[in-house]
Amino acid sequence: MKRYLLNIIGIIIVLPFFQGCSTEKNTFASRAYHKVTSKYNIHFNASESLKSGIEKIDDRIENDYTKILPVFKESDPSAPGMVKSDMDNIILKTSKLIEIHSITEKPKRRKRRTRKYLEFASKEEFNPWIDNSYLLMGKAYFFQHNFSTAVNNFSYLLRKYPDGDARHESQVWLLRSYSELGRFDEAAEVIKSLQGDTEFPGSLERSLSMATADYYIKQKEYTEAIKFIDIALKKTIWKKQKTRLQYIKAQLFEELGLFDQAGKEYAAVLKLNPEYKMAFNARVNAFGVLSGAGDGEKIKKELQKMLKDKKNQEFRDQIFYALGNIHFAGGNRDQAIEDYRQSVAYSVNNQFQRALSAITLADLYFEDFNYKQAQAYYDSAMVLIDDNYPDYAALKEKYRSLTNLVENLLTVEREDSLQRIAKMPEIERESLIANLMKEEQERQRNLENLAIQGQIGQGYYRSNRYRMGMGRGLQEGGWYFYNPQTVSYGQVTFRQRWG
Repeated sequence: MKRYLLNIIGIIIVLPFFQGCSTEKNTFASRAYHKVTSKYNIHFNASESLKSGIEKIDDRIENDYTKILPVFKESDPSAPGMVKSDMDNIILKTSKLIEIHSITEKPKRRKRRTRKYLEFASKEEFNPWIDNSYLLMGKAYFFQHNFSTAVNNFSYLLRKYPDGDARHESQVWLLRSYSELGRFDEAAEVIKSLQGDTEFPGSLERSLSMATADYYIKQKEYTEAIKFIDIALKKTIWKKQKTRLQYIKAQLFEELGLFDQAGKEYAAVLKLNPEYKMAFNARVNAFGVLSGAGDGEKIKKELQKMLKDKKNQEFRDQIFYALGNIHFAGGNRDQAIEDYRQSVAYSVNNQFQRALSAITLADLYFEDFNYKQAQAYYDSAMVLIDDNYPDYAALKEKYRSLTNLVENLLTVEREDSLQRIAKMPEIERESLIANLMKEEQERQRNLENLAIQGQIGQGYYRSNRYRMGMGRGLQEGGWYFYNPQTVSYGQVTFRQRWG
């Protein structure tokens, strides 16, 4: 900081002498002026905006532990919205720098043209901060998830300044951009080029290994990805990043079915003393992979202990899900279904886990030909996921087909019910309707009172209203009592949670 302040003071002192320096003149004075102004004014401010954006992403994006963590948090679909103003500022600043501080005019010819002078005079750009500005601009487009423009930016930089200081870092970001676009053949060419580059700086080896691991993970080539995660771990000094990479490594071994090794890797995560949420997930996942190795009963007891720990109240959905997996693996399908139901019921704040548990449960009901319950749980999941969710298109189609089927089934049941009611004596019919209305009003009052008292989350209350049709209006005459699916679902969920 002290050095930076001294540089600023120096600029202020000498600035008046260089005010007349034009980019059309390539003199020592003009080069010095444009170089210093670029570095300590425009480029510095743009770099600060990048730091600000990275901090926002790191602070605000929650890890989704139901799937393999992305190597880079900025890959998350929600990232662009968080950093739009910062990235717009970078693009504005770097565009300005390139426009007003680029020096392409050749220097005055000297009588004595030494080899060093000839090398210098052959350059296309005489302000060393121009290629860095293209690099920063490309990063800004990348963080906005405008990956195609980022590719164009990095590619232009590499063509225009093939020997510039920013070329290697630009290649790493080009690799990342290709990977995000799914252009894996082109990404592979970049990797091959960098691996054979003897001038590649050691300071970028961590970034390259992480980008390469990301490239392999996106293609589900987990064995190859682990090799580069290991390189990145050796090059990483920041605890938070090291812990994340170690967690990803454990997940990759789990995906490969190497459960013993996965258990060891999750244990390694815990040794790094991560924040509580990651530590909890590492512990639960370790229990899960160890149960697959034959320690099911012991692990169940450990998970039951975790359920009783007050610190884990917000994580009960994950614990029940882990118990469900253990029971399912042990052949106890009925208990697994009950555990998954509990997981959905207790999942108030964690929409990732709620969606996963609901889909798992829906799949089981679908296999059992219990289409009403399957549709209800798919419905619960669909309001929580978007088209970035794995196999989203197939899930959406299954949900749509089931919804049509269930609507037809309910129509038949409703008509049967109405015919039975129509055949009742008038006194019995009126009594039945009055009792049904009274029960529903009482149920609604109980839910609302519990929500007001803080005993259930408003999110849980709203999601139940949505799932049971109360938030959608009266669809095709879909009165609550004509829908056995919503009535039974509401009763089961309410009893599960509140007794």
